[in-house]
Amino acid sequence: MQGQELPAEIITIGNEVLSGHTVNTNAAKIARRLGELGIAVNWTTTVGDVAEHMREAFQAAWNRAQVIVTTGGLGPTHDDITRSVFCEVFSRTLVRDEMVLQNIKELFTRRGRTLTERNIDQAMVPTHTEVMMNRWGTAPGIYVNEDGRHWFMLPGVPREMEGLLEHEVVPRLLRAVGERAIVRRELHVVGVPESHLMDRIDGIPGLEQVASLPDSTKGEVTLRITVAGNERATAEAEVARLEGALRERVGEAIYGLDDETLEGVVGRLLTERGMTISLAESCTGGLVATRVTDVSGSSNYFRLAVVAYSNAAKEMLLGVPHDLIVEHGAVSEPVAKAMAEGVRRIGKTDIGVGITGIAGPTGGTAEKPVGLTYIALSYEGGTKGEKFLFGGDRQMNRWRAATAVLDMVRRHFLGKAQ
Repeated sequence: MQGQELPAEIITIGNEVLSGHTVNTNAAKIARRLGELGIAVNWTTTVGDVAEHMREAFQAAWNRAQVIVTTGGLGPTHDDITRSVFCEVFSRTLVRDEMVLQNIKELFTRRGRTLTERNIDQAMVPTHTEVMMNRWGTAPGIYVNEDGRHWFMLPGVPREMEGLLEHEVVPRLLRAVGERAIVRRELHVVGVPESHLMDRIDGIPGLEQVASLPDSTKGEVTLRITVAGNERATAEAEVARLEGALRERVGEAIYGLDDETLEGVVGRLLTERGMTISLAESCTGGLVATRVTDVSGSSNYFRLAVVAYSNAAKEMLLGVPHDLIVEHGAVSEPVAKAMAEGVRRIGKTDIGVGITGIAGPTGGTAEKPVGLTYIALSYEGGTKGEKFLFGGDRQMNRWRAATAVLDMVRRHFLGKAQ
């Protein structure tokens, strides 16, 4: 049976996840990995440690999915009841697996800890199942292959779940779906809202193989192309065709591929040109500098950043004229340009960037609303500024401003306007 013909469901078990106190990163990781195998995740379910609710979730998953992955409820505490509920729903019993028990004993010996009855109980597994040995913890994974369904029970601890997923679940699923060529490519887009982006690419043949993944905080969108086929060359050719069609429609708003980041692309452009950059930040509070220095090797092109939050700091550290702030206000294009010129002079760099804005949620007026941001670039030959209007959320404004700064630098090197 081919991979995309296997509908999948992920069931996350735990009151801590259901209440929101623990972020459900396991489901996201499992979904991504299954997608890489060409297995479509049609449902994700989160259920608390309540037997009745778990029974309903298990039965529903069995009735509609062919690949079922559960995480959580395999630990040593009183509310870890995944195995017992599974046995109740599917008429099994729990029996002790001596190999699992030996694995638990060896793990406790290596860690110098005392084995308890609760840990010994973790060696109890449902009958008519296959044990997946856990090299990262005490709770074993459990696999059921029955009636065309593949059911995997994994522990909820992320490190243990990830280890079992990669080393036990994926090999079994590869045998189940058969070896298929699955080719994936991601195109990262900046400066174009998702709705406008969808209008641009509408009508491209094969668009159903392209997923739109927006990052609303950063103001970026990833276009993920996924093509599955029996022959890799055919799948790669289709990916190349789709990438070409997307690039023709989207153009320079595509800044990178796959694992590339915007800050990484900017760093590469600076390195290729042997140029340096300095930053003068106000509303972003050093976020641009953080993103720039997240890139290994950034010391080759990044010189310094000045976080001049107050008007006095802008004047004292960057040399912004007092009269300029009085006349135009701190959040204005002239001040952003003066900041960029000042930091370029101080840093003795090829590029100077100035950022000033109203991050919010307070401080806005009718003339200068929250989200208003000015960004300026100073370079040999001149200084240019741009106006941006983001939204009302403080963190989103800061992140989107930082993204706009990096994209403005990128476009400057490419000779492209926003």
